[in-house]
Amino acid sequence: MAAFHQNHNGDIVHLNVGGTRFSTSRQTLMWVPNSFFTALLSGRMSSLRDEMGAIFIDRDPKMFATILNYLRTRDIDLSVDIRAFRHEAEFYGITPLVKRLMLCEDLGQSSCGDVLFYGYLPPPCMQILDT
Repeated sequence: MAAFHQNHNGDIVHLNVGGTRFSTSRQTLMWVPNSFFTALLSGRMSSLRDEMGAIFIDRDPKMFATILNYLRTRDIDLSVDIRAFRHEAEFYGITPLVKRLMLCEDLGQSSCGDVLFYGYLPPPCMQILDT
């Protein structure tokens, strides 16, 4: 029964990103395979620690907050600069997010972006009027 009361402090990861502290679960950071975080937390990549023992990452904390929110919810925040968001997603190796952001960029730059969204919908029903 003691197994249910094990210390799971190793499951919480403390990060210092550009001077801003973040805490999250190891599971949140590790769900995307072959990412910056899987390399960092598996020990394949060395890390710096701040004075409190948090892993230091020298990146923009505002963008990291958006990245972390994606890792937690799988939703993307389109209110941020998509190019900067994609750049950070590429840095962290979050492939599913990079792919989604590339699509968002393509749609934003394409005059026919609606075709991707509406191309598979049936055409509106039109009544043929007899004259």
